[in-house]
Amino acid sequence: MRRLPAASLKALVRWARPHAHALSLEQARTAIPILPSGDLDRTAAFWTRIGFIETDRYPGYLLLNSGDAELHFSQPDGAVSPGECFVHIGDARQLWKRLKEEAVDGIGPITDTDYGLREFIAADPDGNRVRFGSPTR
Repeated sequence: MRRLPAASLKALVRWARPHAHALSLEQARTAIPILPSGDLDRTAAFWTRIGFIETDRYPGYLLLNSGDAELHFSQPDGAVSPGECFVHIGDARQLWKRLKEEAVDGIGPITDTDYGLREFIAADPDGNRVRFGSPTR
């Protein structure tokens, strides 16, 4: 087995120290956005074209999933006020290219950011904006 140089090991320990804590009952494990939908059937149709799978539905509530990412949608009683969230993916360019080739509405341009991510926005018919991003490598 190969040993790490002492400097590398020290850097790893410094990095891991703030991240190496026991998970208590109060600590968040994941966050799932609940976005508004004026029409759950229309919302499901849009996001399944993106690549999400409808995993459950209740009166006024829709659950979609893709890998470890989940999006929830609820039907508000009043006017829909759009929401926004970010989804980390493996290759934003590959997904963006597929969606553009399939002429999916609401797909914005893809950009490389100065903070090291390649991103694009998918805006659904209710105006919700989901930003998909991956490292530029």
